[in-house]
Amino acid sequence: MASLASLLRVGVLLGCAGFCVSGSSAEPLKAPCSVADQYLALNGKLDRAAAHLKDKDAFRILVIGSSSTAGVGATSPDRAYTVRLQDELERRLPGVDVVVIARGVGGESAAGAEGRLAKEIATVQPDLVVWQIGTNDAARKVDLETFRKQAAQGLAAIAKFGVDVAMLDPQFVPKDEAAYDPYVGAIDALSATTGVPVAHRFAAMRAIAKAGGGAMITRDNLHMNDAGHACVGAFLAEALDRKLAPTPPAVAESHRQS
Repeated sequence: MASLASLLRVGVLLGCAGFCVSGSSAEPLKAPCSVADQYLALNGKLDRAAAHLKDKDAFRILVIGSSSTAGVGATSPDRAYTVRLQDELERRLPGVDVVVIARGVGGESAAGAEGRLAKEIATVQPDLVVWQIGTNDAARKVDLETFRKQAAQGLAAIAKFGVDVAMLDPQFVPKDEAAYDPYVGAIDALSATTGVPVAHRFAAMRAIAKAGGGAMITRDNLHMNDAGHACVGAFLAEALDRKLAPTPPAVAESHRQS
C-alpha cells in the first residue's frame, strides 16, 4: 500500500498550478525568487518528522530563532517568513494541517536559544524543530569554538526529546559576507557530524544577490525585507517538502517527460 506521503506528492503533481512547484523533479524554485536546485537539498535525516505526516493530525513545526524569526524587517506580521513557510507547506501538502509556531527573540545568539530550547519544545510539542542559527553570533563575533560548542549542545538538547531538527543558517548580508562565512562553515561542519540537515539560506541569498536579483535586505543592512521573508519562507517550504514527502521515482520521471 502506498504511503500517505507518496499519495500526497502525487496529488501535488497532478493538481498543482501557478505558484506551486514539484518537489523531486530537480526544478529550481522560481517564485517568489529564483533559487537553484542545489540549494534546495537537505542532507541528513528527518525520518521521524516525515513519519508524523498524518491525515488528521496537525503537523507542528517549532521555529526557534532571533529577530528574523520574530518577523523583524517585514512590513506586517503576516509577511514574516514563518507565515509564508506555513502557507507554502500547506499548499504543497494538501490534506495536511501545517502549524508553524514562531519563537523568535531579537538579538539572540546560539547560547540564548540553547537556554530556552527545552522549555519551548515541552510547551509546543512539535513534530519538527527548525533552528534559525548563527546570525547574531557572527554579528557579535562570538568566539567560533564557543559557537560550535553551544550549537552542538543545543542540538543534543533537542535530540533528548526525540524530535527531528533542521538548521536554517544566517541570511546573506553583503557588507559582512566575510564575517559570516566561518559561522556558516561551522554550521555545515556540525551538520556533517550530527546528520542534522541545514537549509542554506546564506548561499541561496548570496547566489540571488550575485546574479543581480532584487534587494532582500532592509536599509539597516541586516534584516530581511518583505521580499527576503517571502523568498526564504518559500525556499524553506520547498526544501522541507522535498525531504519530508519526496516524489515517488515513477511519478517524478513521468512528470519530467510530460
